[in-house]
Amino acid sequence: MYLSRLRPDHRHARARADLASPYQLHATLCRALAGEGQAPPRFLWRLEAGRAPVVLVQSPRPPEWERLEQRYPGYFARAPESKPVPLEHLRPGQVLRFRLRANPTVTRKDPHNPERRKRHGLRGVEEQLEWLSRQGEKGGFAVLGATVAQSERVRTFKHGGGSPIVLQAVLYEGHLRITELEAFNNTLTGGLGHAKALGFGLLSVARG
Repeated sequence: MYLSRLRPDHRHARARADLASPYQLHATLCRALAGEGQAPPRFLWRLEAGRAPVVLVQSPRPPEWERLEQRYPGYFARAPESKPVPLEHLRPGQVLRFRLRANPTVTRKDPHNPERRKRHGLRGVEEQLEWLSRQGEKGGFAVLGATVAQSERVRTFKHGGGSPIVLQAVLYEGHLRITELEAFNNTLTGGLGHAKALGFGLLSVARG
């Protein structure tokens, strides 16, 4: 597993358009993970917004970021950084800091069509934290303490326009304890929740 840190230059037209559209940014990132005509592997990413935006990308194999620089000269404000992420140091019972941008949802019956079920974004902080605890039970970890650092509704469009897609974006920060190592490793590599292609689900952990 590899983790990359990218700093797109917001003065660059393509980078600016990517930062404004999760669909477009995902398509651009795919170019560094697969050659022409190849299907990219599943990967996770998260945009850390700010005056100097950072994009974190977690991939199963080393990306070739030079492909983007060759295709879009000047795309990066700084050279991309990439490093392997070892999982061997993780142990059951270990306590880690974490950061996660997720799309917490619940599936409910459609009141207008009982045979149909619809996915709804969770907007209340208590519901959002309960969702995270449930994910931990399935994903090999227990939440020791967490805060919702940010919660907002985001609108985006698929390629070609059409109706907007509205998602609940929640940024969690806190501490967790590993309860089941294999399940936790699967969570780290596979992500949490829905809308992973749109920049959700990457669980970042660190000691301390």
